[in-house]
Amino acid sequence: MKAIGVVGSPHKNGNTVYLLKEVMKVLRKKYETEIIFLKDYDIKPCEGCFYCEKNEGCIIEDDMQELYPKLKEADVIILSSPSYMGGVTSRLRAFMERTWPLRKGQLEGKIGTYIVVGRRKIGSAISEMREYLSRLKMTIIPGVLGYAFEKGDILKDEEALKEARRLGERILKLSESSE
Repeated sequence: MKAIGVVGSPHKNGNTVYLLKEVMKVLRKKYETEIIFLKDYDIKPCEGCFYCEKNEGCIIEDDMQELYPKLKEADVIILSSPSYMGGVTSRLRAFMERTWPLRKGQLEGKIGTYIVVGRRKIGSAISEMREYLSRLKMTIIPGVLGYAFEKGDILKDEEALKEARRLGERILKLSESSE
């Protein structure tokens, strides 16, 4: 079984990634884990051409072609992003829009959750991620919200650290009950 963490943050060692790694530590008891840093991929924005309405896949040739199979084979998908200007990062937004070809049931029933880190006002970041997971018909587990601004601040948010570990345990429990 496989769990994938998709990171919208531009920082590979930032607060959002720290919480994701806490979840992944727990999941390694049962899952093969992989963290995908979107900053390492060239992902163009959706063109709204509707190619995927009538055809298999997306017409845009970029690094999303590498990510589609990873998403399809995953059993768990964890979106993670800091909240910039009240929403998810532009990298994560582009990624979510480009998975439009997968909305026809390819991810249905997979476990989906999220991690959001923000300074104070996180705006719509959580609802954006929940809506996304819902549209893909995934089984949504409530995620983790952390409060941090500068690198390392997340270590002061003890509740978020506990919730990250609990999220991992909830995913393990849910996967055991579905076997």
